Amino acid sequence: MATASLAMDAFSCSIRHTALTTAVELVEQGRAVFWTQLARFRTTLDELSAAHHTGAALAEEFKQLSFHLRNALDQSTEDQSSQIRQLTMQWDDLVLRIRMIPDFSRFLLPPLFSDLQKAAEEGPVIIVNASQYSCDALIVLSDRDPVHVPIGITQTEVSDLSIEFQSLSKDFGHHDTTYKLVGILRKLWHNIVDPIVQALGASNVHPGSRIWWCPTAEFTLLPLHAAGPYEKKGDSLSHIYISSYTPTLATLVRARQQVSRDASPQNFVAIGQGNPAGGKLLRCVGPELAIVAQHIAPVVWSFTSLEDGDATVNTAVDVLNHNQWLHLACHGMPNRKQPFESSFAMRDGPLMIKDIIRSDWQNPEFAFLSACHTTVGDEKSPDESIHLAAAMQFSGFRSVIGSMWSVDDEVAQEVVSAFYGNLADGSGRLDCARAAMALHKAVKKLRRNNVPLEQEIVFVHIGV
Repeated sequence: MATASLAMDAFSCSIRHTALTTAVELVEQGRAVFWTQLARFRTTLDELSAAHHTGAALAEEFKQLSFHLRNALDQSTEDQSSQIRQLTMQWDDLVLRIRMIPDFSRFLLPPLFSDLQKAAEEGPVIIVNASQYSCDALIVLSDRDPVHVPIGITQTEVSDLSIEFQSLSKDFGHHDTTYKLVGILRKLWHNIVDPIVQALGASNVHPGSRIWWCPTAEFTLLPLHAAGPYEKKGDSLSHIYISSYTPTLATLVRARQQVSRDASPQNFVAIGQGNPAGGKLLRCVGPELAIVAQHIAPVVWSFTSLEDGDATVNTAVDVLNHNQWLHLACHGMPNRKQPFESSFAMRDGPLMIKDIIRSDWQNPEFAFLSACHTTVGDEKSPDESIHLAAAMQFSGFRSVIGSMWSVDDEVAQEVVSAFYGNLADGSGRLDCARAAMALHKAVKKLRRNNVPLEQEIVFVHIGV
């Protein structure tokens, strides 16, 4: 527990000493460590290949060594520990040699604030942190130093609120939870989100702008995007700004750098599994895929639909080698004790997080995960962000829609229809950077249809 809280404590201590940019750098280093390490093995090497007369050879050596090390870690056993140790030493030595090349002195070193600030190019990123010393928010802006917002709540109170919300979310769909849910969302608003909104306004972040939440610790388990006073005269956050999430700033920077190929053909696959192995029948999957096809098939280069018997683990992994756009409708199976075992239920068994991260998909753009609990991770290490939506993002998908708890079938169809109706840009092409706005509009439509509050706020957007 002490190790897990180190980055959050360092963040608070840096703020206390008014070292705000250092606070951002330190909290970034101590979170999502697994995904950060994985990203090191997948580093793009185009610049290295083009640099210096030895660059191409070093890039190739790095690629091969990373591949062998990843494979060894995948199949890790006690017998292979000496091989892993040997490969790690070779990998470290190679990284040092690369850093000796001009302009590559910071190759794979933790990013500086000037690098992380690029995450805020399209709108502010708000780091919300809880530690034993204090609770604080830092608003990272693209053109100036971060803005500090003290939060009038203790770590224990955040933890209690998180436990209360997790307990309540288990009753969603079974009991009327609106009164208790509104109580939690009001606490989030008054104690945490409203002071941040005031600071955003003072920083000239205009209403209607996009903002990105980067929560730490117990904040990762709370629906910050849905906070509000829930009174006739007061606006909730969703009436003021369009919220997205990001597990880390570096993840968002990487997603922004993977620029969409404007002129390339857009290939879309919709995968639906309503009759999984040993699972409950989902009658809504067929109609949902038909809605996706109705909106998407006319505007993309190719549209593929895989359903039931065709939607197997191997087929799903393989088809994503040829499609950059994904809609997945099935059971989401979170495993909060062993998060790498979290999975999507296919016809022949589970498509697990470990299957996803082993894949090497080419230029993925967008994934809509129409399944329950796709943003639910390890309850003991929420900062590691090991959940299904994060696995898709770290596998290269620039933009992901996921769910925080169970989704009602009819609500899912309403959201899907309204969402895809707004995803194409003025030229008729799909644009993954429009996903947050498209979800925002879909939720606004739900609000007019008197859908239960927990279903209005269940879907969240992650990424660009």
